[in-house]
Amino acid sequence: MAQHRKITDLPAAARPRERLGRVGAGRLRDAELVALIIGSGTRKAGSLDLGRLILKRLGGPQGVRAAAPEELQQVPGVGPALAARIAAAMELARRGAPGAGRPQPDASAAAARPSAPGCAGGAAARGRG
Repeated sequence: MAQHRKITDLPAAARPRERLGRVGAGRLRDAELVALIIGSGTRKAGSLDLGRLILKRLGGPQGVRAAAPEELQQVPGVGPALAARIAAAMELARRGAPGAGRPQPDASAAAARPSAPGCAGGAAARGRG
């Protein structure tokens, strides 16, 4: 990474967080999404540049999704804390994906489940009390 660019060096309209609010996550580039997970960059690379490097080294979004924390740490600028944050975000995405192999919560079973007295989710709160 030849030149260190901070997110704050970008025009406000080009910053990932502001773009997410304006156009939605589905319209962001992969590096912008990774930059948002990263948060802040390092002394040598801004979060957007680091996001690009992570994607390049791991072969794109699928590689990032499949990478173990140890693999993520092989990317310069990615330490144990950042590797854990990225791995956790990817795991959450996997769990939320339709047909991910995890049973999805059944809304009818959740509604029928008794809750502790005084909890907002109890039968009275659902209009059954």
